Amino acid sequence: MKVCIIGGLQRRENEYLSACKQMGYKAKVFNEMNSSFENSIKCTNCVVFLTTLSSHNMINKAKNICRRHDIPFICTDKTSPESVSGMIR
Repeated sequence: MKVCIIGGLQRRENEYLSACKQMGYKAKVFNEMNSSFENSIKCTNCVVFLTTLSSHNMINKAKNICRRHDIPFICTDKTSPESVSGMIR
């Protein structure tokens, strides 16, 4: 399963990735929008929004992509890697 994590602390990006890897998921973390943002979201099975640590613009764009392509998304205000992996289960 592929997961996109939107937001979060940049210094914890590797922790988010390793928490997902331990559960057998491939993950990609976006702290800011870049050229592969939309294509990466379209290719995932689930998107997790860390709402306290991301811009409104980035979340709104990602939500619109998810709705267009019927991709489930989870919004949380928790930012620890353990809580993120718990949300995905």
